[in-house]
Amino acid sequence: MTGKSISMAVGMISSLAIGLMIAILLQGQLAVSTILSVLISLLAAWFISQPFGSLAMIEALAASLMGSMMGAMLGEMLPSKHTTLVMISMDVIYLFSVSSILAFIGKEAAVKADPPILNRSQPYFFVLRIVIPFLLIAIATFLDQNHTDTKQDIDPHAHHHMGSE
Repeated sequence: MTGKSISMAVGMISSLAIGLMIAILLQGQLAVSTILSVLISLLAAWFISQPFGSLAMIEALAASLMGSMMGAMLGEMLPSKHTTLVMISMDVIYLFSVSSILAFIGKEAAVKADPPILNRSQPYFFVLRIVIPFLLIAIATFLDQNHTDTKQDIDPHAHHHMGSE
């Protein structure tokens, strides 16, 4: 049951992110972006769920099919000025989901260990799973915002007026 849940959750969030990224890259080509995201997501779900057995694989494949189509539709419907916001939101959701699953796996492994491992806090895992990825997202957002702020609209007729000023 744990493997099935993990496969489904990781397959869904991964395929949603894959579908969104492909659709943003191939804006205006919904059919192509949907087919590509479904194929890539099915491959990713197969790799994710393989260690957990055939039932987990079926669950992950079905979740990835749904997630990849939803991601492709979302990416197609987004106005270009909102792509950065949605990509950052998707990164945050992905990181939260994966870190929650990793924490769950750690707790399950600690309980099933012989002898059981005491629940002790390891702050460096928190830093590796949460803080560093969020800092990377913040830096990328800051750099992207600075990049778009420094862009100047170029008037194609402006070169004619430069000599007279």
